[in-house]
Amino acid sequence: MLRSAKQLSSFSLQGIDDNLGKVDDLYFDDAEWRVRYFVVKTGGWLSEKRVLLSPVALTGVPQDNDVIHLDLTTEQIRNSPEIDLAKPVSKQKEVDLHTHYGWAYYGYGGVGSMEKRPPYPPSSETAGDGNEDPHLRSVDEVTGYRIRATDEEVGHVEDFIVDDTTWEVRFMVVDTAALWFGKKVLISPQHIAWVKWADQQVGLHLPKDRVKDMPEWDGSSPLEADEEEALSRPASYVI
Repeated sequence: MLRSAKQLSSFSLQGIDDNLGKVDDLYFDDAEWRVRYFVVKTGGWLSEKRVLLSPVALTGVPQDNDVIHLDLTTEQIRNSPEIDLAKPVSKQKEVDLHTHYGWAYYGYGGVGSMEKRPPYPPSSETAGDGNEDPHLRSVDEVTGYRIRATDEEVGHVEDFIVDDTTWEVRFMVVDTAALWFGKKVLISPQHIAWVKWADQQVGLHLPKDRVKDMPEWDGSSPLEADEEEALSRPASYVI
């Protein structure tokens, strides 16, 4: 099922022995366009500690009761490595996190739909040097970034649409209300050229007129398969 990141941010997380808290943010990889972590705001039993949890810990896809079930205990969360979310997440911190939970690989998706790849190895290139992963992005941070088409600025990031089975980021919701043809449209990662923290901008492979001609999206009904295919079609215009 496709869900908005804003919708997922209202979900609670149920562990093996207790409620673990609520989703506070999502971290995604802007090279592979997948959710890599949930930022979890724990309950009062941990004084509202914030921790990172991988979708690999899910025991299934989220249900309609707004609950995500995880194969984790409160004790595991209590002893989770400390991460300062006000700073970029270093590769060494990710290695520590995966070691703590026994996640041998980065995994994405729910039961029966795991895609795995090796984690950052604890080597001189990726661990112990404090370097952050340049592709790890916060949904909260990127929301509001300005959208730059090939020829003009066209709006800002409003939300993200995520597949809750594979945890792919399927679309970026772009609000073009600042322009005369203002509406909300869905932009596939296929059409995203870059994301720049310093400039708070997202660049597209598309010109303004291509964005202008995209169908309006109001989120009131699920996307049909043919609509998804059309929106994800490779761009005719490339930088």
